[in-house]
Amino acid sequence: MLTIIDKRFCTGCGACINACPKKIISLQEDEEGFLYPKVEESKCIDCHLCEKVCPYKKERRTNYNADYPQFYAGQLKSKQDLTLVSSGGAFWAFAQYIISSGGVVYGAVQENVDNIYHKRATDFAGIQDLRRSKYFQSNTKYTFCQAKEDLKNGKIVLFSGTGCQIAGLQSYLNKDYNNLYTCEVVCHGVPSNNVWKKYREEKERLENKKIVDLVFRDKSKGWSNNQYKITYEDGSVEYEKSTQQLFHAGYLQGLFYRPSCGICRYASLPRVADITLADYWQYKGRFRTQDNDFGVSLISINTSKGAKLLNDIPDYLDYEVTEKKLALSSCRHLDNHPTENPKRPSFFEDFFKYGYFKSAKKHLSKEHNKLFLFAKRVVKKVKNIIVNE
Repeated sequence: MLTIIDKRFCTGCGACINACPKKIISLQEDEEGFLYPKVEESKCIDCHLCEKVCPYKKERRTNYNADYPQFYAGQLKSKQDLTLVSSGGAFWAFAQYIISSGGVVYGAVQENVDNIYHKRATDFAGIQDLRRSKYFQSNTKYTFCQAKEDLKNGKIVLFSGTGCQIAGLQSYLNKDYNNLYTCEVVCHGVPSNNVWKKYREEKERLENKKIVDLVFRDKSKGWSNNQYKITYEDGSVEYEKSTQQLFHAGYLQGLFYRPSCGICRYASLPRVADITLADYWQYKGRFRTQDNDFGVSLISINTSKGAKLLNDIPDYLDYEVTEKKLALSSCRHLDNHPTENPKRPSFFEDFFKYGYFKSAKKHLSKEHNKLFLFAKRVVKKVKNIIVNE
C-alpha cells in the first residue's frame, strides 16, 4: 500500500490513483493545501500497482537525443486569439491542430476561481477552457486512464501539464505510443491552495464583496505588463500588476511552494515531454514590435514527435528558430528547479496563526520596497476594519 514518508518525493501527479484497480485512492489536500494520495485502507488488496507506477520510485525518464532540444520563438497568427491566451499561444495552436485532426486534448481548466482540474476535450468548444495560465496545481483525476483508452483506440492524444504530471502519465502508461504527444508548461513552483483561499477570504473581507472570477495573466495593458484581473459579484473589476500583487509576490519568492518543488527532478534538460512551453521574455525579434505586445512563446522541441507536431501547425502558429543560450537565460526554470525560500517554515507557522496578509508583511523580502510598502498599507487597512467591527 502506498505510504508517503517524505512529502518532498511526492508531486501529486495522480499516477497512483489511476493505477489502482479498486479506485480507492484519491488526491486530497493536506493542511498546507497540497494534493497527496489518500488510500481507503480497508479496501486495499495489496496489489502494489500504486507503488509501481510512482515516477519517484523509478529512474527519471529522459528524451536525450543529440539533435534536441531545438528552440523556437512563436506567436499565433490570429491576433484575436492572442488576446485570449496568456503568452504567444503556442499551446492553443497545438490544441486546435489536434482537434482538427480528430484527436483529443487533455489539459487544466479553472472553475469557480480556485478549482483547477484536468479534463478531456474533443472539440473546439472544449479546448477553449484549457487556455490561459493557472497558477495552482491541477487535480489530474482519472485523465490518465481516459488518455490510455483513447490511445488504445487509435486516437491522437495531446496531453498537457507540468513536468511532474507528464512524468506521472508516462510512468502510468509504461510504454511509448506513436499517437501520444506530450506538452509541458515550464513550472515556477506550485503554490499552496490553502494560502490562496485564505488570501481570497481576507481580500473579500477587505473589499466587502465576493470574488467570482480571476484571470492570472490579463493582457489588456499588454503582455509585458501582465496583471491579475479580479472580478467581483457586483460586476466591478480590479486590476493588479503581477509584480505588485500580494499573493503573487509570495508565490514568486517561494514562501509557499509544494515541498517537492524545491528539489524538482523534472526542471532540467533534457525535458520529459515532447514539447516544453514558456514565456519568451528576452526575445527581441520580429514578434516584438512597437505595436505588438501580444506575447511570445518560447518553444523547446525535445523529440522527433515534437518536431513533427510543430511542422504540422503553420496555419495556426508563426515561429522562428532561436538560440539556446538566449532561451535558457530568458527562462531559468527550463534547466533549474525553483528555489524554496528558507523562510517557508516560519511563514507557514505564522500563516496558521495570523492568516495571509500579516504573514506576508512579515516574510516578504524588504528589498522589494514598493511591494513591501503596498503590503504594509493593505495590512493596516485590514487592522482598521477589524478594530471598527
